[in-house]
Formats: sequence, C-alpha cells, structure tokens
Amino acid sequence: MHSPIGGGSRAAMNVDFSEEELIVDLEEQSAFTSRHTGRTLKRIRLRLIAGSLLAHRSLLLKIRRAEHEGISSTDEAGDVTGRWEVAKSSFCCQGEGHNSEYHHEIVLEEMEDLMVQSLRLNDITLCPYSYEEVFDGDELCIRSRVMVTPEQDARLRLLMRDDGYFSVVRRGICEQPREMRFSDTILWSRHGNMFKYEIVLVDKSYDERDRPLVRLFQPQISRMQSAVAAQAEMVEAMLDALITRKYLTQGDVTEMRKKAAERAWDRRREFFEVSDIDEFLRPAPRLTWD
Repeated sequence: MHSPIGGGSRAAMNVDFSEEELIVDLEEQSAFTSRHTGRTLKRIRLRLIAGSLLAHRSLLLKIRRAEHEGISSTDEAGDVTGRWEVAKSSFCCQGEGHNSEYHHEIVLEEMEDLMVQSLRLNDITLCPYSYEEVFDGDELCIRSRVMVTPEQDARLRLLMRDDGYFSVVRRGICEQPREMRFSDTILWSRHGNMFKYEIVLVDKSYDERDRPLVRLFQPQISRMQSAVAAQAEMVEAMLDALITRKYLTQGDVTEMRKKAAERAWDRRREFFEVSDIDEFLRPAPRLTWD
C-alpha cells in the first residue's frame, strides 16, 4: 500500500488506523460548526492508494473499524494531534489485473471530548456518572445515568409526573437551554436510601417532525399502560375497603377511583424498576471473527 505525499500547499499527516499508521495526503481542509458545543471544528478530505487487492481489503477493514471507534492523527514526533470520526468514505479501482490500484477517499471530521459537568432540568441539578448525546438530524437525544438522594428523587418524580417539556442545560458542553422531555421508558433502581436513574431526554422538535412509525400504536399504547396501572391500584383499594368495612357503597367506589387515578403514575413507574440499572444495561458479550 502506498500514498503519494503532496507537495506545495498540501500537508502530510500520519493517521492511526487501528494501531497501524499510514502516511496520507491531505487533500482539502474546511471548517464546520459543532452541533454539540457550537465550536468551530475541522473537516479534512484524505486520499490513500492501495497498490494491491490484499492491501485494499486490509484498508477497507481498517476504515470500517475506524467508523465505529474513531481514529487518531499524529505529528512527525508521534504525538497525537487530534481525534477524528469517519464522516464519509469511497474508493475506485484503476488499472487491470496485477497492476490495479485502489484509490480511497475519506472525509474525516474532528471529534470533541464531551465532558458534561451537570445536567440542569428546570431547577433540578443532576451530576451524571455516565453520559452520551447524539443528534438525529437536528434533534438531540441525551442518555445519562445519575445517582440521586431521596430529596432529588422526589423532585425528579414530580417533574416526570408532569409528562411535558422542560428546560435542559448541559453544563460543560453548552449553556444554551433546550426544550426537552423524558423518554417513555425511565429505568431505575434502589440502592439503600439512594436511587439510580437512566434518564433519556428527547428534543421537543423531535416530536414536531412527521414520523409515521413513532405514532404506530399511539396513543393507544400509552393509554393502555395508564389504564392497566389505574386498574391495579383500584383493585388494591377495593380489597382494602372489603377487608375493613365488609361492604361497598357508591362513595367507596368514587373514593377508590380517585385514589387509583392519583397513584397510577407510581404504579406505572414500578414497571421500570430493576435490581441495578448498570448491571441491567451492561452490554452482552459480542463475538467477532477478526
């Protein structure tokens, strides 16, 4: 495998593809604005040439790995100068038989280290011990895990009960507030008098887009979940009344329905309790053939 080193205004750089370095030709450099932080980042287009089919296949494998893991660039002294993700890649074959060359073009975008200091949900400040955020088009999705005190838990549950949108600020990443909501699934676990939550937040604009699949079985599923939770609480209240009073009146039924409606959210919340969210969300072992 070889790569021509450009002269003139072109600059050479070393790119680490899964522990193997290749000298590549810097074809073009431009800038773009990070959707995460608003910072100006670099975008570069590289050209690599594989001089044989074997080298071509080896390079393809390295590119596929880089698409999942990212790659590092280094200077002539071997010091890391940046981390990059593969935004786009393509190749073409020139020549025939043993004289074939495979010309690869890769577009790399500079990666950021997103270190969140805290998440502020309205007036609730949380400090995630696990955090990631991704964009789907222009919509942001945040997936985080937090450990909260009983006081924080009570305030957090009140916000969850509202089932609406609220202000979210990602301290350490971007101070600009975003209107977001909780996802439908909020996993949690008890740890003594503390609580762990997996908090998934979704942009309001995500719901405003036309998404036919998102509306599949909605609003039926959400209403069915609420109805099942309400019925469970109603049965519990009915049993209590039967035990203590030995009979029922219309007033009893009315009161039971009122209590069931008040407690339905807490009952629904129990559906998502696990023994430990970290163990529950631990990735399953993955087999690889390389």
